[in-house]
Amino acid sequence: MTLPFADQATLIIPTVGEPSPDDVRAWVQGILAEVPNVPRLRAAFVIEELLGNAREHARPPFVLRVAFDRTYRAVRVFVEDCAPHSGGAWRSGAGLALVDGLCRGWGVERRASAKTVWAEVGW
Repeated sequence: MTLPFADQATLIIPTVGEPSPDDVRAWVQGILAEVPNVPRLRAAFVIEELLGNAREHARPPFVLRVAFDRTYRAVRVFVEDCAPHSGGAWRSGAGLALVDGLCRGWGVERRASAKTVWAEVGW
């Protein structure tokens, strides 16, 4: 999925623990400062869930990309990790069920040596 939105930011997370989840939250809140409150909270939850899943189930480095568009009224989130595609189905737990309920859509793009989980939150 491409990033057609004008306002974009990327955070590279080199290890599982650095930067800390609190530092990532602060970065996300800064990036989304102009997004209305409810969609900003939704997007922040989605980011935390997708990045938490990557930190738990995949290998670093992780790349978090956030893009938003005031005209389209959406935030797109991309979390890329270095977990090779195993060929199996991607697990869907309670957190991903919440992500599904908060997003216009989400999905997984698998490659031989990595995957990207994306989600779109509207307002």
